[in-house]
Amino acid sequence: MKLLYLLVATGLTPAAHADILWTGAVSGDMFDEANWDLSQSQVTVIDPNVTIDDNVIIRDAPADVILTETGGGQLRFQVEEGRSVIIDNSRVVAAGNDGIGCFQGTQVGITIEVNNGGSLEPYFVVNRVRVKLDSTSTAIFGGPGDPLNIATLDMNYGSVLAFLEEDPAEFLTEHLSSVTVAGLPATPGGNLNIASDGMSGSVVTVIPQTVGTSYCAANANSTGTPSTLAGIGSGQLADNNLTLECRSMPVNSFAFFLTSQVQGFTANPGGSEGNLCLSGAIGRYVGPGQILQAGAAGSVSLLIDLTQIPSPTGFVAAGVGETWNFQTWFRDSSAQGQAVSNFSSGLEVTLQ
Repeated sequence: MKLLYLLVATGLTPAAHADILWTGAVSGDMFDEANWDLSQSQVTVIDPNVTIDDNVIIRDAPADVILTETGGGQLRFQVEEGRSVIIDNSRVVAAGNDGIGCFQGTQVGITIEVNNGGSLEPYFVVNRVRVKLDSTSTAIFGGPGDPLNIATLDMNYGSVLAFLEEDPAEFLTEHLSSVTVAGLPATPGGNLNIASDGMSGSVVTVIPQTVGTSYCAANANSTGTPSTLAGIGSGQLADNNLTLECRSMPVNSFAFFLTSQVQGFTANPGGSEGNLCLSGAIGRYVGPGQILQAGAAGSVSLLIDLTQIPSPTGFVAAGVGETWNFQTWFRDSSAQGQAVSNFSSGLEVTLQ
């Protein structure tokens, strides 16, 4: 208590910190303080190579957020070590050869999280930057040489990584060891695909990984074959990156997914041509955008939110070690041309 009184009395209380928020009030220039809400922060200056000692949030920017060309060589939007930059549903792009990073010599660095369709497009990142792409996001590096400089990048199924001036051979030599997939080492041909962009660069994508175990074989539908349900992405709960994909359905049929923690078997429920492979509390994915149409390919897919699993009494969050079962229920037609329903095989997923 005496120490706290002394700090207050002498004006030596620790500086308060808060996030700085992008507003884009006057332009797209990242280095213009007028484009930021600094009202809750101690930060007053946002200039190239000047450390920003707060977390940075760029969310739902309606226009590009631009690393404006400074004309002073390769400079950076510089953030204090231990801080984070969040790019959410926004595009951050370099107009010239500038990048994002921490100060030289840091042993801690910063984290850049790119989420919800966001795109990070600097010339480079540098000084122990950890870039994390969710399953909907993109990172594009414009520089040659070493644009992922003393930095790492973690991808997920659905995310895209590109280099405008680094071809596949250069990526393999210079950057492969710095890239992970859902926290695991990147393996060309295993969990990672590397291709030329047709010019001087490369495009890196994650090879879909199958998640879960199929159970309860489906009856044939009107196509003459049974429909199958697969899990794509990650079985790690923390990744929250599981896509359900149902194939071999009738063309243009409507469908939605079902889920339960309990497996079961009910033959031809309600006159269906198929078998229900779930029991207990069965939830239905019938929210906005979740009732799907198969189209000409006869397939549907849905990226599900493991923190919002439907149940008869509302949404529930999955837990580590829990097993969840899924199935697809879809429109079909009988041999006599009558409108009926059918089911896919079941899918069992144990979350890690």
